[in-house]
Amino acid sequence: MRKKKLKLKKKFRNLLNLIKFLITLVLIIYFLTLFLKKENTKEPTLILNTERVYLSIGESYSITSNLSNTKYETSSDIVNVNGSVLTGLSVGTANLTATSNNLTKSVEVIVTDLYTLPVINNKKEKLTCNEFTKEEEIILDEALALKIETAGLKTRSGVVAAARFLSLEFPYRIPYFYENGRLVNYGEQDYADGEGRYYHKGLYLTENKFSEIKSSVHGPAAWGCPLLTDTLKIKAPNGLDCSGFVSWALLNGGYDVGDVGAGINEDRTDDLDDLSTKMKLNEENFDASLVKPGDLIGRYGHIGIIIGKEDSTFYIAESLDYDLHVLTMTRDEIIESDWLYIELMDDYYKKDGNLKEMW
Repeated sequence: MRKKKLKLKKKFRNLLNLIKFLITLVLIIYFLTLFLKKENTKEPTLILNTERVYLSIGESYSITSNLSNTKYETSSDIVNVNGSVLTGLSVGTANLTATSNNLTKSVEVIVTDLYTLPVINNKKEKLTCNEFTKEEEIILDEALALKIETAGLKTRSGVVAAARFLSLEFPYRIPYFYENGRLVNYGEQDYADGEGRYYHKGLYLTENKFSEIKSSVHGPAAWGCPLLTDTLKIKAPNGLDCSGFVSWALLNGGYDVGDVGAGINEDRTDDLDDLSTKMKLNEENFDASLVKPGDLIGRYGHIGIIIGKEDSTFYIAESLDYDLHVLTMTRDEIIESDWLYIELMDDYYKKDGNLKEMW
């Protein structure tokens, strides 16, 4: 009899536990349904990929939205709107309105002639001192940042966007300057910042950037302004040396390589030529299919960056003693030249971003 009572109690407890479980499950489903219903009844939010666009005349930019039925309109004749593609027509500022259902958002569109569409022009005038105002420098810096963000910050394409901007879109040639020093101990050179090697984001065009300079030997002096060079013992327009330009492109693209130089130096392991795998530029080893824009190209004491590729033709940006310029070279021409290696930078960049072989 006692055993029978114990069995009944056990069955009752089991039944009670089952009922509790079912009640709990029903409550969970009920409250989850309420939550999802509440989430689904929330008003959608209109989100655009940018709130401000910089365009040169003739340049296009695509606006993206989180809502598929977004329409874009402007009453200004400064910018043309074709679907979600904006194209700069004339210098000025326009307001673009994005609309989806009853939601609206504004985008400021600034069309400027401070830079151009990308084009190879090695006969551009050299940058002179105080060519730009602080306000113009800010516009150029923000336009550059937008290009890098669109290409992909901390990607191969972000570095290429920075290098292309300074060598193809900026309307002046940046002078070559024999550096006075470095930020760290590199041989017997003085501790200097911004004299042939500029280690900051943006363009170094006005005194507005002087607050960023940590130490100077004969400056500070913005790009294009006269500065005494220890190497030549004369005053020359300040600018970038070869590794200074490549380091600048890497830094602005999202990769801080620090204070490093160029060239094959067996005593150092922190030069730009040590960043990744080197491919020798001879008939046996040069495989053009492996090369991408953003790879570095070098020889003893010098380095450049590949900014474009078209079949077996390569476009190389370099700062040499005749200023920042772009070379157009075929595979055979590179083999016959004094270039020694290309650094295949896949392992360094990790990501390509929105990479385009040509601009």
